[in-house]
Amino acid sequence: MSAFEYLSVLISIILALGMTRVLGGVGEMLQARSRRRIYWVHAVWIVNLFLYLVIAWWIFYRWRNQPQWTFLLFVFVLISPTILYLASLILFPPESALDKSIDYKTHFYANHRAFFILLCMFTVVDIFDSLLKGIPHFLALGPQYFVSSSVYFVGEAMAAITQNERYHQFFAIFYLIQTIVISFALIHTLV
Repeated sequence: MSAFEYLSVLISIILALGMTRVLGGVGEMLQARSRRRIYWVHAVWIVNLFLYLVIAWWIFYRWRNQPQWTFLLFVFVLISPTILYLASLILFPPESALDKSIDYKTHFYANHRAFFILLCMFTVVDIFDSLLKGIPHFLALGPQYFVSSSVYFVGEAMAAITQNERYHQFFAIFYLIQTIVISFALIHTLV
């Protein structure tokens, strides 16, 4: 077993926990639908976060050729999945609230600041992650990566600051479209 294979187990577990929380949260929404008031912006962020968890797992494979793994590098690589896992926890009420009535609009705006700060952190970590893979790799991502990362960061920061519903409606849809476009433009192949 290579070092990458060994270390990828923990990364995969953390990402899988995030996916489990997102899918479990959707299951809770369906089970308790009579006591749950769905908010479409929240639902779009569920999709956005699930896509990001999948993309993070997909992109992690790009570390497979790392010749020397240090503990510090491993801890750094753990940051991204940990951030996404924490975001998955914030996006949903606690699992113990299954019997309670929940308004997802109220929950979303009560927790939007922490959620979007985590996404801002993820964007910054992703840039450093790309740099750590080497300057040639970073430059090969092209201008669309730089523009996309900048737009994500600014948009996430604004979403953390504002409770303006129109902004959140626009940004949720924009983020989804942008993520899909960038995914096909930059990370459509595993290698």
